[in-house]
Amino acid sequence: MVAKTLIRGSIFRAAYGVLALLLPNLLVKLAGMHPEQIDPDARYFNRLFGGRDIVVAGATVAAVKAGAEREAVKANILCELTDTVSILEELRAGRGFDQTLAIAVGFNVVGYLTWLKALKALRAGSDDTAS
Repeated sequence: MVAKTLIRGSIFRAAYGVLALLLPNLLVKLAGMHPEQIDPDARYFNRLFGGRDIVVAGATVAAVKAGAEREAVKANILCELTDTVSILEELRAGRGFDQTLAIAVGFNVVGYLTWLKALKALRAGSDDTAS
């Protein structure tokens, strides 16, 4: 169950990463925005973030194959934590809760639900082996 959750989450993370890195205009359109209105710096930083997610997804799959599910769960939860800090810092800096932050919160919530589900399954598996 842990491996399955981690792999599914990695597919979602990698899909976002590929869109952000290679097809940013399509990603913007899917978010209901217009590509021509996106600042080139924002597009660039989104590509960087997409690259991070591709790497994290690949590392997660490699960890699962190596039997290091606990480390994979921790790494993914830490990614969500840094994303949460980024959202909170944007709000603290005076940015309004706009469409971009709403999408970021949505991704963040889905991420937390995914990785916490994996953590719960990991703990349940540990309890089974301890008995």
